[in-house]
Amino acid sequence: MVRVRFAPSPTGYLHIGNARTALFNYLFARKNSGKFILRIENTDTERSKKEYEESILEDLKWLGLSWEEGPDVGGPFGPYRQTERLQLYRDYANKLVSEGKAYRCWCTKEEIEKRRSSGDQQNSGYDNYCRNLSVSQISSFQAEGRNPVIRFRVPDKKVVVNDIIRGTVIFEAGTLNDFVIMKSNEIPTFHFAVVIDDLSMQITHVIRGEDHLSNTPKHILIFEALGCNPPAFAHMSMTLGTDRTRLSKRHGATSVRQYRENGYLAEAMFNYLALLGWSSKDNQEIFSKQQLIEEFSLQACNKSNAIFDPAKLLWLNALYIRKKSSSEIFEISLPFLEKAGYSKSELEQHKKIIEKVIDVEKEKLKTLQDIPERTGYFISEDISWNSEIEKKVKIPEFEKTLSEISDLLKTIEPFEKSVIEATIRRFCEERNLKCIEVFNPLRFVLTGQTKGAGLFEMIELIGKQRCIKRIENFLKLKTG
Repeated sequence: MVRVRFAPSPTGYLHIGNARTALFNYLFARKNSGKFILRIENTDTERSKKEYEESILEDLKWLGLSWEEGPDVGGPFGPYRQTERLQLYRDYANKLVSEGKAYRCWCTKEEIEKRRSSGDQQNSGYDNYCRNLSVSQISSFQAEGRNPVIRFRVPDKKVVVNDIIRGTVIFEAGTLNDFVIMKSNEIPTFHFAVVIDDLSMQITHVIRGEDHLSNTPKHILIFEALGCNPPAFAHMSMTLGTDRTRLSKRHGATSVRQYRENGYLAEAMFNYLALLGWSSKDNQEIFSKQQLIEEFSLQACNKSNAIFDPAKLLWLNALYIRKKSSSEIFEISLPFLEKAGYSKSELEQHKKIIEKVIDVEKEKLKTLQDIPERTGYFISEDISWNSEIEKKVKIPEFEKTLSEISDLLKTIEPFEKSVIEATIRRFCEERNLKCIEVFNPLRFVLTGQTKGAGLFEMIELIGKQRCIKRIENFLKLKTG
């Protein structure tokens, strides 16, 4: 059975690049009726935080991923946090030492650097100084109270990586020096812990970023030293910004959490991440989750770097919003409306109106963050009028014209878009006013804004009495 894993470090929020890795693992597992395992690599105790672990799990679930085994659901190969597996790593390390496949190294960083700078070494790595120490040398180091690391004894052989995405990659003999697998505090290094975890959890395929390809020879050698076959490897292309540099804060939001808070839909993010470095045979762009599961394959992944384009994601997000019903959009936008200051009772009271507004505005919505701005003036009577904007839309005899429109609104029956539009247009014609000279100021007075839903749909949705009241309030403000 296919068994894959996603193993984030809880040292920050879930990065877009890591979310893509998780997604590819998930799709591969589901496509092959396999198991998707989540484990937490938290041996960096200084930077790892419980709140980051919790946020990573929340964001993965929001994205639409689920797992059969993990720190929150358990499983037959747990525990699923590395700090709860320390004895297992120590046992395996001691096994390698006892078999002569690893050894204790007593060198300090200063000593290694001194030998390196002296020019005795041919490369910048460790010089394997402690490989064949005598008993007396070891006793001397022990007497000094030194705490050793454990280094893997790298055999003099080439390592061949048969990568599913990248093909055959050969690392020649002599490429690696003996590397540390256990630190002096008996905490495993990444290279060792990841192998022991993959081995003990029976991982069949390791799908990860291309930046790990150079680590793979070390992992293969450890597997072989333990007498085990390594899993199959697939190294995905890197996720870069539009300037083709590593995705970072200068490109804008880089975490799934930020996009959630910015009003993006999980379905849009799921769809977009799947398209980064992978494409279907017919270059289709819009997929349901099930379609992606059915079509995904590692062989169709690209070797070239994936470019994360926020503009493309925004376009896709707007598309997914348009596909939803107004009632669905209302429900998922509630956190954004509440954050904007509207109470639950207000929102429930105006639910039908907000849904109608959403229906009118749907083509213009890009994220859920747009909802409060687009609907706020339908909910609240607390309209604020910016004097600088007022100057731009004001016309001669502004107050007189508004007062006449207010009286006119009282006469309109039925109070529907078509009747409202015909009446106000006739008013402009009778007074020899250009429509735009009336429409823009009227929108400003009714909403405090200069753009939004169609003017006459908006007037109908606000309602006759509320429109009249807003005009009266504005005139009172202006006349003192």
